[in-house]
Formats: sequence, C-alpha cells, structure tokens
Amino acid sequence: MLALLVFIAVQDPMLRAESLLAAGDAYRAARAMERVVAERPKDVDAYLLLGRAHFARPVIGRYPALDAFRIAARLAPGNPAPLYWQSTVGLFLGSDEGERIAREALIAVLALDPDYRDAWRRFRTLFGNADIWRRADAALARHPHRPNALARRAYLALRLEEPERADALLTQAQYLGDRSVETLLLRAEASFLKGDLAAGEGWIGRAVAHAADDSSEALWQRFWLIASPAEQAAYLATPPSDRPRFFTAFLDRRDPNLVTVENERLAEHFARLAYARRQFRLLHPLNQYHRSARARSLSALRSRELLAELSVAAPILFLGAPTDRAAAAGGAGPDRRAVTETDTAATTAYFLAGLDARGLLWLRHGPPRQQVNGTLDALRPFVDGERALDMESWVYESPRGLVSVGFQRASGGVWGDVLGGDFLFQPVSLRQQRWTRALLRTDDTALPAALAVPVWIASFLSADGSGTEVYARTISGTSALALWDAQGQPRGRALGTGLLRLRASPGTYDVGLDVVTDGAQGRIRGALTIPAFSAATFAVSDLVLGATATVLDREQTLAAMPPDLTFTATGPLSAYAELYHLHADSLGRVRYRARYTFAHQRSLLGRLLGGAQPITLEFEREALAAVAVREQLVIEPARVPPGRYRITLQVTDLLANVKSQTAAIDITIR
Repeated sequence: MLALLVFIAVQDPMLRAESLLAAGDAYRAARAMERVVAERPKDVDAYLLLGRAHFARPVIGRYPALDAFRIAARLAPGNPAPLYWQSTVGLFLGSDEGERIAREALIAVLALDPDYRDAWRRFRTLFGNADIWRRADAALARHPHRPNALARRAYLALRLEEPERADALLTQAQYLGDRSVETLLLRAEASFLKGDLAAGEGWIGRAVAHAADDSSEALWQRFWLIASPAEQAAYLATPPSDRPRFFTAFLDRRDPNLVTVENERLAEHFARLAYARRQFRLLHPLNQYHRSARARSLSALRSRELLAELSVAAPILFLGAPTDRAAAAGGAGPDRRAVTETDTAATTAYFLAGLDARGLLWLRHGPPRQQVNGTLDALRPFVDGERALDMESWVYESPRGLVSVGFQRASGGVWGDVLGGDFLFQPVSLRQQRWTRALLRTDDTALPAALAVPVWIASFLSADGSGTEVYARTISGTSALALWDAQGQPRGRALGTGLLRLRASPGTYDVGLDVVTDGAQGRIRGALTIPAFSAATFAVSDLVLGATATVLDREQTLAAMPPDLTFTATGPLSAYAELYHLHADSLGRVRYRARYTFAHQRSLLGRLLGGAQPITLEFEREALAAVAVREQLVIEPARVPPGRYRITLQVTDLLANVKSQTAAIDITIR
C-alpha cells in the first residue's frame, strides 16, 4: 500500500506538492506547483495549491500567494474558496492594506455563499462603516430565502441604526425556521433601539431561557464586556445546562430599580452599546498593536518616553483575549474557541469588542462626569495643545471620590513617531493605573437615583428556630429588598409599601434596596452579613428602637422605628431585642443582666476636649425560659438629652456568666 501511495505521488505532481507542503517544505511545493500551472493554466485547484504553498513560505510568499488566489478566482467566479484564501492573506498582512484585501474578498464570498466556513465571523472583525455595511447587505440580499443571510442583514441594519428594517428581516428569518439565540438577541436589540422596552426584555428572556442551546455563546458575546473577573471565571466554569441560571443571576443583580418589574439596565446596556459602536468603534482592528505582543511592548516604551515630562509612566493596560492562552489565565473574552491561524496574536479586548478604550469604559460606566482633551489626567491636568486631538482624560465618581482615566491615540503609530489610530488606555501614574483597572473590573448604571434613602436592617432568629428573618425599615413609598450570594445567585427578595421581611441563611451577601416615592428613586447597593442565630447558642438579636411609649412586639416596634433613626427629646423611646438560648434553672426560669449604653458621638475636636460620659441603663431580669426571650424597655421622655448617640446592648447570662452584645445602632435625638 505504501509503495502504491509513493507511486501515485510520483505520478501526480499535485499530490507530491501536497505531501511536500504537509512536510513543511513550502519552497519545493511552490516550485512543483509553478510547473503544474504552467502546464494547466485553467486548473483552479492547481492555482489554489500554488497559493497555499506560497502562503506557507516565510516573509516573501504572501503577495505571490495573493496573485495565485486571484487567478483562481477569475477562473472560477462562482467558487468561494479562492476568495476565502485571499481574505486569509489579507488578515495575515494586517494594516489598512491587508484589511482592504480581506474585506473585498469576504464581501464577494458572502455574495456567493453566506455560510461559507467562517467568512461572516472574519468579516465582523474588520473595520466597518455605512458604505461597507451597505455593500455587505447587498451581497447577502442575493439570498432572500436563507435564514442566516436574513439574520446577518439584520445585524448590518442595526449597525446602520435601522431597527425597524432589522426587526422585519428577523421576523422573516424566524418564519423560515431560524431558532438561534443570536436572532433572539438581535430582535431584543432592535426592540430596544425602537423604544419598545417591554418587547426587548421579552426577547432577552427567551434568549436566556435557551442559553443551554447557545453553542455560539451569543449571550456571552453581548455581556462579557461588563462582566467582572469573578463572573468571567464563573462563566468559563459553567456547563451549558446551567447557563440559563448564570445569565438570570448576571442580569438580575444589575437591575437598577428592584421595585419595577422591568430590568432597566437591559435597555441602558443596548443604548450604550449602540452609542459606543457609533462613536468609539475600532478604526484599525488589524493594526499590529492588537496582533503582536512585541508591538504592544514597543508601544509601552514609547508611552514612557511621551509621558516622562508628566510623571513616571505606568505600563499600558492590557486585557486578555478569549483564546486558549487567555482562558488559561482566567478568561477575559467572549468565548472559548480555539486559536486559529489568523487571530493567534489578536490579544486585546479592543479587537474582540471592535471598540477603542473609551468604548470599553463607556459600556461599563456610561458617560463620564467630565472630559478634558489634550491631557491624560484631568485631575492633574497638563494640557498639550499640539496633541489635543490625540489625548483625552475622563473623570468618574467612585466610592472614594473622583478618579480619572487617560486615553491616547496609539494604535496607528506603533512603528513610527506619528500618533494616530485608536484611543488606548494610557495611565500616567500607578494611581491612575489602579483607577483604570478598578473601573474595568466593575460596572454601574447611570440611571438617576437622587433620593436619599435612610434604612435600618435588622436580623432575628425565625419563629421555628431554623433560619434568620431579615427586616428592612426605610422611608415611605414602594420599596424592594434583594439579596445575592457570593456566586451572584438571588437568595431572597421582598417588595412592599411598609416593613420588608425575607428569610435567608446566615452568610455574607450583596444587598440591594430601592425605594420609589412621588416619582423619585433611591438606591442602595452594598454588603450585608446575616448572623447565624441558633436555639442552641446564646446570642442577642439586633437592637430595634421605636418611637412609642408602649411595649410592642418585634414587627410593631420595627414599624414604629423612624427610618432615619431620628427621635425627639420630648417623645418616648422603646427598645426591643431577642435573647436566644439563655440557660434555665431547675424551675425553668432564666436570669440575665441587660446593660444599655448611650455613647455620645462627637467630632474629633469634641473627643479631644472631652465631654459628657456615656449614659448607662442597667437592669437585672428574670423570665420564663424560651427559645427567644424578649428584652424590652421604654425610656421616658427627656431621660436622654438631645445629641447623637451610639447605642449598644450588652446581656450577661447570669446562670452561665456569659456575655453577648448586639451590633451598634446610631441615633439622633433632637
């Protein structure tokens, strides 16, 4: 058999050339195929093999390969293979010239066969504008009865900001049998851009419900740009069957108004995406910066030279790509597809998103509070008038105050002294680098929530002793309370117009509380630790204070609690807490000491000058043993003078000589 194969290879020069090419001898394969095409000038396959052999040659083979593929395309105008190979050469060459070669070839491929190999994916990685998108649309329009062609025309219509036409094309695609998640998401995008928010959210819901069947990972393609590192790692570890649950939690915790049925962040996300594509799309996606780690290293060196007069420059900020290389590092990109010949060096998030650095930040945090041109740090500006169009700095608000991010045009001038091209992140100090990284690991809504929302959250052992009851007391209006665990999964939600209550297991959660009253919204996001009360361990619940002169039960006291914890000096004050697992004597009774401490909250100057001593109220109590013993106290008016106090309750189990203390609660008495 081996002898027969050797004989065939000797007799058929094309098989021999294939063998040489497979063995890595591209030079001899090309020489052999040059003789073949000289003998068979009309043989398309011969020119394709000649082009492949030239393409495999280092340095000098790309343009001869392109010539061979172009001859093959002229010989077989209905065959997409020569055109596809032309795009391969263009993608390898990079730069504006290579992009033009690839784009022209791929548009021609789409006109012949919209489903040919990965031609559509390749086309989407290239620079696009209205003229290019309309030409691609015309090419795909030659296939009016193919669902994929219709869906891709809808994609282009959305880039052209024609959502009505996109929706009509998608309706037709679904009528012809398109059931893909990508089409559902395109319909959602079209609905949001038309202003039909309910329909948009409905299509998103259907897409999430079918996420397990989303082999193209279209949902992740839409949302990886706002995911945190923890969410990126979680997605990589999530099997397809669990993806509906993953995306439900992913979107739920970004809901900016828990009171409403809608998730307003969805419409905001797609509006941001449309704006970023229009204003911040990548101008040079095939630039060496995105394709070569060496080019990025040189760019970082040049950055240090350019910014030496301002400060010690930090290295330029890099983001990982969704290649095998990046997946091993935790994954920062949209999918886990294998590395291919044309994108092994495409390791920037800019390339993957088709957006420059400003676009990446816009998707996460929306418009900046301030934008200054001609400088890289708006908080410490040094404006360079000569480079005003090549530098920008954006300012955002953060929990620690104002932070700035610097951008510079750099992808167009990596190899020369002239700036240009796409804006890249350019931090000019370690401080600004930390800010930039922090903003790229978080995201937030820009929807207003100006209403101040005082809130007190208290935890108690549930009536059956098997869990924890969590209560929230806030201002009047419709309010909602939600908890999410460390994996982002929802662990409880309450909605109402008064006292909110939900049940949760002990642990640390992300908490959200929204209030809507008189058309204004207040929003709180933070962390909450729910204690592990037990009927077998001595503990004290949270302390609750009500503006009432009578002894009330738990929920009545909570309802009488001022949301801002401000009381009047002339009014009564009642306290309520629960004591768990006090030791009982032989008669079934418990004995304990309750010590209330009202510590003055003073300014730094007040603490330095000294002042009034804490007010202490101490009582010894006796009660019948129970899972939860109520500790209640009514303080007469004027017993505590006006001021700001931190109140703690310390309880000593006298039979066991064990102490426990509640969390502190700060109040104001006027």
